[in-house]
Amino acid sequence: MWRLTQWASLREALPTPRFWRFSYGDATRWSPTDRRSSQLKGYSIGLLTVSLALLLTLLLWQLHRLNSIYPLFLAAVMVSSWYGGLNPGLLATFLSAIVCAYFLLLPFYSLSVAGFGALGLLQFVLVALLITLLNTALRQARSQAQMNARVAQQNYEHLRQIQDNLRQSEERYRLLIEGVTNYAIFMLDPNGNFTSWNIGAERILGYQEAEIIGQPFERIFSPEAIERGQPQQALSKAVTEVFSKENRWHLRKDGTFFWAHCVITPLRDENGNLRGFSKIMQDITEHKQAEEEKEQLLLREQAARAVSEAAQSAAEAANRSKDEFLAIVSHELRTPMTAIIGWAGMLQTGALDEAKATLALETIERNANLQMQLIEDLLDISRIVRGEISLSIDLIDLLEVITAAIEVVQSLADAKDIQIETILDTSIEKISGDSDRLQQVVLNLLTNAIKFTPNGGRVKVRLSKEVGSRGWGVGSGEEFSQCSIPNYVQITVSDTGKGISADFLPQVFERFCQADSSHTRSDKGLGLGLAIARHIIELHGGTIQAQSQGMGQGATFTVKLPVLA
Repeated sequence: MWRLTQWASLREALPTPRFWRFSYGDATRWSPTDRRSSQLKGYSIGLLTVSLALLLTLLLWQLHRLNSIYPLFLAAVMVSSWYGGLNPGLLATFLSAIVCAYFLLLPFYSLSVAGFGALGLLQFVLVALLITLLNTALRQARSQAQMNARVAQQNYEHLRQIQDNLRQSEERYRLLIEGVTNYAIFMLDPNGNFTSWNIGAERILGYQEAEIIGQPFERIFSPEAIERGQPQQALSKAVTEVFSKENRWHLRKDGTFFWAHCVITPLRDENGNLRGFSKIMQDITEHKQAEEEKEQLLLREQAARAVSEAAQSAAEAANRSKDEFLAIVSHELRTPMTAIIGWAGMLQTGALDEAKATLALETIERNANLQMQLIEDLLDISRIVRGEISLSIDLIDLLEVITAAIEVVQSLADAKDIQIETILDTSIEKISGDSDRLQQVVLNLLTNAIKFTPNGGRVKVRLSKEVGSRGWGVGSGEEFSQCSIPNYVQITVSDTGKGISADFLPQVFERFCQADSSHTRSDKGLGLGLAIARHIIELHGGTIQAQSQGMGQGATFTVKLPVLA
């Protein structure tokens, strides 16, 4: 084993013969003459190395410097199998066994072997076969490694060439698309949202790429076309009929219409899956006007009449809204004033006993506070519209803010036998904010919860701290924008009241917006509290969200305020 290890080290140091340096890919291209020449060289090496091993062994035998007859023959087998391959190695093994049996084992010059000589010869043959097989395996592994390296290099060069071609193709495509100014060329994803926008599209439609990417396809259609479902019809037609070609009106950013010739083509991958759409649009308004001038004049007249009617309708709607709002404001202000004047008049007569006088004073105070709150809401909305509302920022304890708000509305809850449950995390540290404004928000949410909850109901207030990236939103349901911050405190006010309908839920934070806006409604108020609350929370960098399962299912309002270092 030591001799095998020593010979392996020697073999690694020897240079690889030129006739063996080939890969399997190269070998397949050799001619029969080259194959025979290589085989003859291998067999010649086997014969030569065995002959040298015999001569050196006989020489050392004469000098009495050889303890064993097999080392040099093992070396001959190793050299033959390494440089010639399997067959030359087997030839060297066979010749070495014959030579040793004939010249070096008793009886000399005879092929008969007995005793320990036969056992040694068998060991030599087995070791020689093992060496031949190992060398053959090493040669094959080395050839395979060289072939793999060459194939990998070829694949790398091929891949790099493909990448260069693809990059050049993309560059040519980009220059072509971006350089076209007479055609609007853009791409849509499978959902119909813009994914690319060329210079021609900017010129024709007026939108910059940054403001249109990600917007829905309906953005360039008129409201009437959207109502009729034309955007989806155009995409569905392109999918069904391979492509869609038609002329239609489109809408620019500035609100003007133009007559366009459009071609929509669906884009599919190699498996036939829809990847999106491409649309090419040409403004042919002038051509259409030249061919159908009279029809265009008629269309303009009709469009002008429609705009006039729409403006008149909007004006009438605005007047109706103004009248309704003024009626509600006057009614809401008159109601507490009537109670104040009535009870004040009775107090002046002196005809009230002590208990009724106390009740009168409490009623006057309650209605005065109600009227003051209405006035404050109107002033806050006015400040919000003018952008003049401001905050007095300080470190505040939300636990104290919520407790103070609950104390204010406790009497209202007791009057309707409504139970206020609190789950407040007392370990929450102070945050930056305006204590009075945040108390105004919580007070508004609690007042609404009590107002819209029937007698014997329940209102739950929860204060907790949340850690980790969460979805934030302003609004209700799925109509709020999303963002992420790491840490925030959360105030939740939920009730078992009459709930919010699904169609009104997206408008719940709008100014002057109420589910029942008539002056005969049972629930009083101007519909300003939630709009003010949303603005205050947004000024604090937070969000407010409304959720409801529907009418009769109660409502939940969630306020999230960031915890800033």
